[in-house]
Amino acid sequence: MKLLPDALRRVLTRSNVLAFVLIAVAVTFTALAGAQLRDHHDAEEALANDAAILSAANSGVTAMISVRDNSAADDVAKVLDQSTGAFKADFEQRSESFISVVQEAKVVTQGEVVASGIESRDGDSATVLVSATSTVSNAAGADNETRSWRLRVTMTDDDGAYKMSNVEFVA
Repeated sequence: MKLLPDALRRVLTRSNVLAFVLIAVAVTFTALAGAQLRDHHDAEEALANDAAILSAANSGVTAMISVRDNSAADDVAKVLDQSTGAFKADFEQRSESFISVVQEAKVVTQGEVVASGIESRDGDSATVLVSATSTVSNAAGADNETRSWRLRVTMTDDDGAYKMSNVEFVA
């Protein structure tokens, strides 16, 4: 300390150095707490987004595998409301013939999602794997037969709502 000028020696008293160290520690902990809070917020936001994606996928698949002959047009409208892009266009194009087949065959299906999970994400879309079952009755003789479905569903953000943009059957 003898090499330091008198003014600097007066500033660097033990109590001043201790105060500086305590302030530095407090600033560091505050910065770390802020980073943790931001990370927590980001994680909460990601969980909410995942929940929205899964909910939309489950709802869309359930609508797709739950069709009744006496409400086929409304059932198809539910699927279309939960669809977007090429999938929606293709389904819409085939909807009239689909409705006719369901009505003529007296099809009654009731579906339920058993499990679902996000396989991957890419920008404003996510791929969801869905396992579902449905019971089927029809004029051809099916009487509450159980069918299993394994699907890969692409969910795309369409003006703030996730909708089905592609559906593939998984072997």
